[in-house]
Amino acid sequence: MSKRVKSGIYGLDELIGGGFRKNTVNIVHGGIGVGKTTFCFQYALFGLNRGEKVVFISFEMTKEQIIRDCNELGLSEIEEHIESGNLKIIHIYGEDLTFPTISLVDILKENKTDADHIRFIIDPLTHYSMFLDDEKRKSLSTIFQSLRDFGTSVITLEKSHPNDAINNGSLMPLYLGDTVIHLDNLGFGELFNRTLRVAKHRGSKHGEGLYPYNIESGLGIVILASEHDINKVTTTKEFDEQFIAAIKQVSNIDIVGEKLAKRIEHLRNDWNHSESPEYILDLVTKNEK
Repeated sequence: MSKRVKSGIYGLDELIGGGFRKNTVNIVHGGIGVGKTTFCFQYALFGLNRGEKVVFISFEMTKEQIIRDCNELGLSEIEEHIESGNLKIIHIYGEDLTFPTISLVDILKENKTDADHIRFIIDPLTHYSMFLDDEKRKSLSTIFQSLRDFGTSVITLEKSHPNDAINNGSLMPLYLGDTVIHLDNLGFGELFNRTLRVAKHRGSKHGEGLYPYNIESGLGIVILASEHDINKVTTTKEFDEQFIAAIKQVSNIDIVGEKLAKRIEHLRNDWNHSESPEYILDLVTKNEK
């Protein structure tokens, strides 16, 4: 399994295989007031409290506003990390994006440190894409790759209302992200007032449900996943004997036997279903002969 970077979100890592994969770009997408910036605070502080470096690029909030909001949430240690130099906050005004055009890649390079790993945060990147024409918007893939080269990133994107005048291109192609997490406020009240859904977690298993969450003072986002939800993304060894028997059987298939055995071994290591794999193993064996 690839190395994981803890998200700092209570209850999330259990649903995404232990955290974000290292050197990935992870998108948090949602409307106003769902907790996207709170997500960023928690991601930053989890690393900072363990001696990591964080670069926080904000298109909305100044350093003073970030400190104020963290203090109000009960995350007051953020000031000591700014003073130590481990947390660097870069505030970019929206009007500065028009002329001359700010290069995010240059900003990333300028703030790259000698640390083995950096947590990058851009909150929100929506503003940046709004000021780019279609041609320049293609450069976003270059920005994403630079982020991967330098560390593990969390990017927030504002969910646009269907009736907004903003064109669809400004919504940013979510497919560029390695992970896409949707936060929503359904307005139902009680348990399902706010919900989280992992729409994508490239190269890794993840929970596929709709999970309620709260924003708690002193903590931030707390996901209320049940034990059953967590067990659905936890591997089980209950059916090891069936997998081992299938591996032995397919190993004797000419040419593809060795390759197929490795595939089934991979399936075995990731199996998290309560149902027996018998049908799938029989199907694979018959089709590959």
